[in-house]
Parts: sequence; structure tokens; C-alpha cells
Amino acid sequence: MAPSTILFALLCNQIAHAHWSPAAHEIIDMTYVMSEDSLVWPGFNMKFHYTRIRRAEWKYGAGWLEDNDICRPEHQGTHLDAPAHFARGKWYVQDIPPYRFFGPAIKVDISAKAALNRDYNLEVKDVENWERANGKIPDGAILFVYTGWGKYHTNSSAYYGYDGAGDWKNDLHFPSVSQSAAKWLAENRKISAVGVDSPSIGPSSSYMAHVPLHEKNIFNAESVANLDKLPTKGYSVAMLPVNIKDGSGAPLRVIAFKTVQISPGPEDVVDLTYPLGNSTVMWPGRASFKLLPVQKGYMKIGNNSVWVEYNDFCGPEHGGTHLDAPAHFIKDSWRIHQIPAHTLIGPAIRVDISKKAANNPDAILTVKDLHDWEYENGRIPDNAMVFLYSGWGKYVDDHEKYLGTANRTHWINDQGQILVHFPGFSGEAAEWLVNNRKIIGVGSDTISFDVGQTTSCPAHVTFLRAKLLALENVANLDKLPPIGFTAFVFHMLHVDGSGAPTRLVAVKNSAISFNSDDTKVASDGQMSRPLFAILLLPSFFVLTVLM
Repeated sequence: MAPSTILFALLCNQIAHAHWSPAAHEIIDMTYVMSEDSLVWPGFNMKFHYTRIRRAEWKYGAGWLEDNDICRPEHQGTHLDAPAHFARGKWYVQDIPPYRFFGPAIKVDISAKAALNRDYNLEVKDVENWERANGKIPDGAILFVYTGWGKYHTNSSAYYGYDGAGDWKNDLHFPSVSQSAAKWLAENRKISAVGVDSPSIGPSSSYMAHVPLHEKNIFNAESVANLDKLPTKGYSVAMLPVNIKDGSGAPLRVIAFKTVQISPGPEDVVDLTYPLGNSTVMWPGRASFKLLPVQKGYMKIGNNSVWVEYNDFCGPEHGGTHLDAPAHFIKDSWRIHQIPAHTLIGPAIRVDISKKAANNPDAILTVKDLHDWEYENGRIPDNAMVFLYSGWGKYVDDHEKYLGTANRTHWINDQGQILVHFPGFSGEAAEWLVNNRKIIGVGSDTISFDVGQTTSCPAHVTFLRAKLLALENVANLDKLPPIGFTAFVFHMLHVDGSGAPTRLVAVKNSAISFNSDDTKVASDGQMSRPLFAILLLPSFFVLTVLM
């Protein structure tokens, strides 16, 4: 083969497999950490709390296990309002197309006006002034309204403007968005969402800004953190809610990115998350997820009668598509709120063992499978998420097949016989990945990324000791190609969690572009593949001429 042909093939490979993962200084985490001290909306009967199931020595695995159940309102802390919250018949959380969770981030600053008047709301003129200075709001944008109210986020009376004496429906005071501005945005701009750093999209006197947005299936984010750090424009943002079935809202993780623009279309995103619902499969012996309706119907607020839905929910941290924090198996290691936010994004690769799993429920992903994958696709990229695809997702609604047992209360019997059967990573493959590749995490389409027939749980011990992301019950891996996508692992953020429900989404690399004025050199000094490919071009043309 001619040298020019070889070089051209290398060039094409570098371009096709370009990948991205952010450094810590390239992101802004715009999410408050939930705790039992977090503020809750006046009048709500439930607030975030967790029940400790275990934090103690365990005779299996690494000898340690942490696990909790959690309960909370959908609409507490940094959260998403689905259109169904204020618009009857519109999208619930699971209905929102996942590509809508990504887009250009723009910030309209009304903090100076809010400092003088706590009831000031974004008006149409504020948006028009922003556009005169910055250009038209781009299609697909996520518009954030910065009121400066985040500074009161730990002070309930200041944050809500409520002293507890009157009816909260008519006696709250905080800056937000006027109904007229919401209507103008819904009718004149193709935005995906509106976010605020105050308790509600508002306004606090009527909440009617929700209605024109939600009627157009425009969702919103409330109690967004760190808006003071977000520039007026130039960043992109991802905001991924916990995927609650029939949820009018959900806990939300919001992260903004400095160096890239993320603009996927409907075909550029694979949602790798199962909706959490009352029938979600759980580990034998663990509690079920429960959606607890609180309000569904018309409510009198001020002079208006408006449709309002909201719920509470309870369930295990380790239910549905979820992330295991290192502390789940490793004593004194990171809990869920200690995982660095920039490590939640990286290249997604899929290793397919579905053929051997089809005839063997105890099939394992081996080191040879990883070598075979690299032979076909190239070296596993740095900062990758490695997903095991066994095909087990087809059984997720058949709990007996998915778990490999009809027993819903015990995974091991009194005689020490393991009852569950499903594929997973071998201990040797886990060790090889940790010792030989710079990955950020793993995931599987089974209820555990360890094979079912184990009590030593070698994959858990190895991956969690290395403080890697570790995901279970990953959905739709049949739709993910072996390489070419980027994974976003956005977990619910709460203090001391041993794990958390997680929204896991993969975005096609071609929908992620670098900002032109930012460097293409990785933080470890190695060139990113797009730049490397560009630098190869002159050599290719020289060789072509010489040949």
C-alpha cells in the first residue's frame, strides 16, 4: 500500500474518532447540592430526606456496603418543570425529546433592577435590549434569567419573600419572569427552555409565566445555581432531569461548557435511561419506586384558576438507571456529591457481548473482548465510558428473566446459593481497564455491572476503588454504535449519597463543535484528534505529489 494511502487512512480514522471531554476549568456546575437542610417551597409537606439502609461492614465484595432510600418533592432544589406542570395534556418529563436538553446558553441580567425591587420580573424590553447588544436569540437556546437571588438560597424568608404568616399562594416575593415576556418568547423565539436563579419562573404574584411557555412545550429550570459565573453568551449548556415517568418535574443537573457548542438534532441523541416508575425493576429485597401525587387539577392562585400538577417520590438510590458512588462499596471513599462534575462527560464506547450472552445468562466481558474491540475500533480513548452491551435490556419488563430469578426478596439463599443470573464484567477485564486505559467509567445494560453469579463482586471493588463512574440498568445500548458518541452522566446531586438516579444521554460527536477561539490541545499536553488530523494534512499532500 502506498504511504500516501496509509496516511490518508490514518487521517480519516483520526477525524472519524474525534472525541472530547472537558477539563475542570472549562465547566460551570449550575446545580445546588440537596440535603435535609435544603429549602422547600412554602406549603409543601415533604422535603428531601433519606433513610439509611446500610452503612456498615458486609461479608461480600470489599467488605463494606452503603445504601439509602430517598424521598423528596419533584420541585425542590435545582429542578425542571415539565410542561405538564402548568399545561394539561402537555409533555411529562419522559416525553421531552432529549435533544432539547442541549443548546446555546444565554443570560439576561436583571439583577440590578431586582436589587431595587424584589418583585421585578423580566419584561419584553429586557429581552429586546439584550438582542440589541448581542444579536437575536439563537434557535434552540436555553435562556437564563439572572436575578442575583442565589445569594439568598440558604435563607428561606429572603429567598421566597415569605414570612410564613399569610397564604403562600398570594404572599411570596421574588424576581422572575413576567407573563408578557414569557408569552413573547414562546411566540417569537424558538427557545427550548427558560431558567432562573430564583425559586420559580413566576411571577411570584400569579405564576402565570409558566402557562404560555408550558403550552408551547417549553420547559423551565428553577433554583439554578452559579448564574453569576455564566457569561452573557458563548457557552453551551446541558440540563438533564431524572427521568421520572409521568413526572410534572424532576431533580435537574445543569452544567455549562466553555469550549464547545452542543447542538444536536433529534437523530443525534440516544437516551440511555429508563423512566423511573412504580413498576421499575429493583434488586431483590429492595423497596419499589413510588410516585406520590400531591396535586393534579385546577388551583386558585391570585385571580387565576390554573392547571397544576406536582408529585413527591420515594425510592432506592440504586434503582432504575443509576450511578454507584465509590462509597457504595469502598469505605470512606467519595459519596455522590463529591464526584467532580467535569468527570461526568466523556467518549462513549460500546463493547458487544450479546451473541455469547444469548445462550449464557452468566456470560462475562473478558480482556479478550476488549482486545477484539480495539482491533476493530482503535485504542479505547482517554476519559471514555465503557458500556457493556449484553442485550439484557430486552428483558427489562420481565423481571424474572432480567434478574434470572423469580425470587423478589433474596438474591442469595440461606445455603449460600446465588439466585440471580445476568452477564457482567469479569474481574480480570475490570483490572485491565483500570491498569491499562485512562477511562472515567463503565456501565452495563444489566441490574449490576458485576456478573450475577458472584459474591466477591470484583468489578465493583476494582472500579469503585479507582473512583470510576459505575452505571447500572443502562437502556437502549442496542442503539449506540461502538464509537462516535459522547456520554453525559448527570446524576441527582445530594449530600452523602452512595448512589443516585441518573440521566444518561449519548450525543453524536458530529453535534459537538469546538469554539473557534479555544485551543485544541488536551490538558495532558496531547493534541486532540481534530488538531492532529489538521496537522497531518500538509504531509498527506506532499506525499501525494511525491508518489
